Amino acid sequence: MRDWLERTDTVPPEVWLAARSVPPADPARMAGLLKEADALFDETPRMLANRTAQLQGMLAEKGVAEPPQDLLEDFIRLAREDGGTRGRFGFGDLCQHYFNLRASGLGRVAALEALALARAGQGSRAP
Repeated sequence: MRDWLERTDTVPPEVWLAARSVPPADPARMAGLLKEADALFDETPRMLANRTAQLQGMLAEKGVAEPPQDLLEDFIRLAREDGGTRGRFGFGDLCQHYFNLRASGLGRVAALEALALARAGQGSRAP
């Protein structure tokens, strides 16, 4: 499977990203998540799919398996909780900070809590 979805690729981002989940996710569900994320972050659905897949791969290299739909759902929730469509961190920033937190040994819930605090400007665990 390709590591990156190019602008010239004909496969829809939701189909490409859904296929990266084990077992494969529902492309319609993935389309809904990408549409929701597109409304919250300053990224196109293709770039959201690419960044999510990149994060999934980086986590897998550290022995952490997280389906792309879970990552999208978590980041959508964070953006909705802080009430902003462009919050303190963009989607790419969230991916990087989340990876750093997980790579430092934090579990999923603790990493998401640290991101929520950082997005609200209340913490320093995620720069």
